[in-house]
Amino acid sequence: MPVDLDSAAIFAGLIFVGILATSAVLWIVHLQRDQHQFACEAGVPGWPIGWINFGIFLCTLVTSVVVVQLFAGELIHLMNPVEATAIADKVELETAADLVSSEDTLATERPALTPWMAVLAVLLLQLPLLGAFCALRRFYPKHFAGRLNSQCLTLWQSLAQAIPLFIRYLPIIWIVSFAWSGLLTELQQRGIIDEFPPQELIKLFTNGGDPTAIALLAVFAVVLAPIVEEFIFRGGIYRFLKSQATILPAQIISGAFFAVMHGNLMSFLPLVVVGIILARVYERSGSILVPMCFHACFNGFSLLMLLIMSQSSFPIN
Repeated sequence: MPVDLDSAAIFAGLIFVGILATSAVLWIVHLQRDQHQFACEAGVPGWPIGWINFGIFLCTLVTSVVVVQLFAGELIHLMNPVEATAIADKVELETAADLVSSEDTLATERPALTPWMAVLAVLLLQLPLLGAFCALRRFYPKHFAGRLNSQCLTLWQSLAQAIPLFIRYLPIIWIVSFAWSGLLTELQQRGIIDEFPPQELIKLFTNGGDPTAIALLAVFAVVLAPIVEEFIFRGGIYRFLKSQATILPAQIISGAFFAVMHGNLMSFLPLVVVGIILARVYERSGSILVPMCFHACFNGFSLLMLLIMSQSSFPIN
């Protein structure tokens, strides 16, 4: 039976083919480079702060989020008691399920997440994490500062490195995503795991809402989230693990931790791969700005494809 393709689906398909073709060219160029060029990889300094200080680092991050959200919940309750309970439930669930993402699947019996509630949840999650990270480096430099970069790159230099790397690695992420989705579908059909409801971010885009709030969420995803998550996961967790083990195990473990903290089984394995790639990009570039730009490209491209597909007749899961 022929499939009725609409313009949005055709446009998405053209983008997909274009990315594949460009990625193939970039891989050919990469593999044909002289081997001596690989000796120029910058590397990043480890973070040998010890397990106790690393535990303090993690506890400070979690505590900052909990304290700020409890304070914000009380403030919201005083300002608007009617809506306070629903908003507090959303924010509390975001904290428990995902310390670095506002895109978790929420319980179906709770009130639907609105765009402005999502904006609030993101701010009450990302800003405390960023504040705690910067405060530890500022007020306790002896234990928590350390150099994040071995190379000094401008934003434009970082983008010039990150964009080709993103295009080159994106098909690998797609392959892992398709394989992981197929495995989960098979497990669902066998009754081993339950079927997953649509993700809240997908519902926000497909159901519409305040365009200002949707635009803010997009800005947060492309700007705020990459900054915060790269500081914490690559600038903090990866560098510490690198000081305790060799590079590859540090990349794998930090990637797995990155995926677990997103609290979404549907995207777990793809996010592990993304976390490993981001750590490798950080290691090879020597600058935290490059994985930040790569992360921003990944989030921005995901939102773009979600927006395009939300206008098509194909179901989005």
